[in-house]
Amino acid sequence: MGNQEIYKVIKSIADELCRDNKTFLRADLAFELKKYGVKSDSSEVESLVFGAYSFYKNDSNISIAFVTNNSRTTLVADYKLNNCLEQRRMDDALAIAENELQVTANSFDTLQHMVLQNLETAMVQGASKMTDVLTGTSGAKEVRSKASAIFDRYTKLVEAYRYAEDNVRDNISDFTSLRSDIEATYREYAMRLIDIYGDSIKMVSPELFDFNRIEWLDVDNMLKEIELEYNRIQEKCGFLISRISESFRTSLQESMNAYKSTANSNKTLGLAMAGLGMLNHYMVASEETNQLRGDLQVMQTSVKHDATRIKADMSRLLVIYKTLNDIVIPKANVYLRFASRLMDSDFKSMTDTLYGDANVRPLEEERQALLRQIKSIEVEMNDHLQNIDVYKSMVAELTTMLESKRPSYQKAKSRKPSKPFFLVNLLTFGNANRNYYRNYSEWDAACAPLIREYDNMLVDLKLDKEELLSHQEAVDMVKSEHSRLSGRLDAVSRDIRSRIVSSDNLKIKTLKYLRDVVAMLKLGREIAESKLDDKLLRTVEISDFKETTKMPADIEENLTEFTNVLADNLHVDRRMTNRLLDDVAELAGENNKKLQGTQPQQKAKTPAYTEEELDMVEAKAEKTLQQGIALFDSVARLKLQQLNGRIAAAAYDEQLREYTKTFKGYLDKIDDKSAYLRKIFTRINLADNEEERRQAMEMLSDLSGYSLSMEDFTDFMNGNKQIEL
Repeated sequence: MGNQEIYKVIKSIADELCRDNKTFLRADLAFELKKYGVKSDSSEVESLVFGAYSFYKNDSNISIAFVTNNSRTTLVADYKLNNCLEQRRMDDALAIAENELQVTANSFDTLQHMVLQNLETAMVQGASKMTDVLTGTSGAKEVRSKASAIFDRYTKLVEAYRYAEDNVRDNISDFTSLRSDIEATYREYAMRLIDIYGDSIKMVSPELFDFNRIEWLDVDNMLKEIELEYNRIQEKCGFLISRISESFRTSLQESMNAYKSTANSNKTLGLAMAGLGMLNHYMVASEETNQLRGDLQVMQTSVKHDATRIKADMSRLLVIYKTLNDIVIPKANVYLRFASRLMDSDFKSMTDTLYGDANVRPLEEERQALLRQIKSIEVEMNDHLQNIDVYKSMVAELTTMLESKRPSYQKAKSRKPSKPFFLVNLLTFGNANRNYYRNYSEWDAACAPLIREYDNMLVDLKLDKEELLSHQEAVDMVKSEHSRLSGRLDAVSRDIRSRIVSSDNLKIKTLKYLRDVVAMLKLGREIAESKLDDKLLRTVEISDFKETTKMPADIEENLTEFTNVLADNLHVDRRMTNRLLDDVAELAGENNKKLQGTQPQQKAKTPAYTEEELDMVEAKAEKTLQQGIALFDSVARLKLQQLNGRIAAAAYDEQLREYTKTFKGYLDKIDDKSAYLRKIFTRINLADNEEERRQAMEMLSDLSGYSLSMEDFTDFMNGNKQIEL
């Protein structure tokens, strides 16, 4: 099937996907295109999608319907730069790379903005509603609001990191594409030199840095862990708010009943019983709310740890980005714009005459074709390696998730009701079936979603493992083909050299260009071999102090012992009961006088109470006192948790300062080198002639260029020196 027929299929799939607001991974599209001759998921799929996009006049549906296997960008956007390189539209390719570098810079601005927001103080401000204060739910609602605010800001921080990571990955992908063109230029001109000078010139294949070695924070998994803590707090808050509200209504009703039952004989007794009942309710609510505040502190410490790690790793990503933006890609940019032009001026025209012979021309044409194939297959190999990295990550993530969900999955399956034997159903007159369907409906609502999710993940894991294996097998095949093509290239080159008659006169003529060509080739190899410091490859590690928010066993034991001592030794007696009733009577009397507009008189005498009434008040007061001790215990525990949380936060901040200092050292070195390079770029761009530009280009090399002395010239011409490119 021709490409245009495949374009129609791609267009049809894109239109259908966009109607349903869906997208296809590249692997999904490759599967759909198998019947049309597309063998596997490879860069060929991207090429076909971009071809369809162009064929249908930059069709918008095609531009958004298909995404890379990691879902980070669309296939059209991912392929644009490679398409420009294939068509030798170098300026357009470099413009795309520079534009994506600017996008990355913007993403770091966004991430920096999120970093500056204080996650710990992300609290919702505003006065509590009077009804919440009266019922005792204001504390729980405050915890719920604070947890929501913290989680919202943390989620945005994760999204900002993920966006910055995606853009840095795009920059790396752009450089690897530019690097392939630099490699191709290096090979072509190195072979021309070898054709003239034979074994006196040695070509050294560039050692390409594997950018797949870079580690990235698993922020998605970090977010899931925080989300679990957040959901637990929200569930507890909702449950506690409901329970406190119900307790308030019950306590209020009981207090009113207590007041009414005793008010006719003694209002003071009624007020005391009602007040003690409501006081007990508020202390219970406060104690339980303190437990919630403790959970919130644990969540805050977890968020602080992860946020600190994200902030520190952001500095690492910034160093990687600045290395690419300020040094590596600008050097590649200048090299691709000018190196070939400088080497083409006289040198290429002189070497072209070597290939004019009828016996040599077909071999040279085959060699050029082989060079193009090798470049293409290296791009394909890099694509498979990147997808191997993608699928390894996806398989690892799914495996971890399945492991964590397996106990719940097995429990849910074990709880599935069994349909009763038909004889049992007959003997129970259909009740067994009715019970079964009712139980099954309840099970289906509670457990079936988890089972479906687990089963779907199993299917996804199987498919991802198959895709991983497919790319691994493809790499082996591509490597084998690369080896075959390289062998054929060497054979063709040897055949060319055996047929070329390179006279001493030609060698002498080209000798004056030798220094410049060698310098350009060594510079090209140096740029192609650009790499990152090993320390930048690993994600940062922040020591975990989450456990510090939990009370140490010895302190917990001492606090428990202290509160037990209080509970054992503090009790309400008759004296305290009478004092309580006196105070209530006095308070009630004062309030009554104020309402009547008269001055309060001396303290009223305590009315006579029966022993039964005093026992009732004493028991109620004792219960309230013991609840007060429990409340004290919860306050003490919460204060210790909050103190430990502040200690952990200070430790995280100290580690962040150390990482910031380390990465600032990298950035300072990059800035120094970037300032130097900008001066060279200015000289290159403003050069009046090729010679000035050539001299400036050689200054780009970290090896300070490459030059041959007169002694080297003599040794080289006499066959006593080999030049290594």
